Amino acid sequence: MEVHAHTHTPRKKWTHYFWEFLMLFLAVFCGFLAEYQLEHYIEKQRAKDFAKSLHSDLVTDTAAVNKNIGRLNLCKNKIDTLIDLLNNKEEAKNKVSLIYNLSAYAFITPTSTPTESTLLQLLNSGALRYLKDNVLVDSIKTYNNSVQLFKNFSASVSNLTTEFRKNQLQVIEIDPLIDFLETSGLLSSSTAKNISDTAFFSNRQLLTSDPSRLKEYANWCALKKFYLTNLINQYKRLNSQASGVLQLLNKQYHLK
Repeated sequence: MEVHAHTHTPRKKWTHYFWEFLMLFLAVFCGFLAEYQLEHYIEKQRAKDFAKSLHSDLVTDTAAVNKNIGRLNLCKNKIDTLIDLLNNKEEAKNKVSLIYNLSAYAFITPTSTPTESTLLQLLNSGALRYLKDNVLVDSIKTYNNSVQLFKNFSASVSNLTTEFRKNQLQVIEIDPLIDFLETSGLLSSSTAKNISDTAFFSNRQLLTSDPSRLKEYANWCALKKFYLTNLINQYKRLNSQASGVLQLLNKQYHLK
């Protein structure tokens, strides 16, 4: 009977297992670092994309707000003159064409709604966490609160304007008023043209000469002026806060 010798593989040293473990650990750790760096890069890129988009919205909005503030101040000044005219019986009787002209400025309410697309996306998707600057995040939240307050106030202005026009059109005719508004550019966002009131409103008559009705119209004009003053203040607060956010965005992301 033939005897076969058994071959034995030499037992591996503990250092061999240690190096295998170390290499495996390093492979997993490096993979984790690579994934972390990739996620960090993606978040940083998303933050910059949101910053650019919000920056663009705010630049557009502040330009529109500045234009609206100028137009609102113009309307407010015209309403001031209209109130004085309506409260003077003789002046009101002799300057009907001027009343029509001034009433056109009282008829309109130049407004624009702030752009909220990027703002709402940042707030509703949790993307604010990408913006690491806490001061910037707080400024954006504060600005959003002001936007919501402005929208609520703007709705009340819209309701007031509707009631104001109902009263206004009991004193003056609407057709020549609309023609003047369209021709002068007051209904659009373009620069208004300076058109003589006599060119549009010659031979026009007031629908009533009753002093009590004219006084009522003057009171409505005073209320409209009050709302316009508050609307201007709302716009100024929005612009101030938007400018603050823009400065922080420029500082953090070097945007222009």
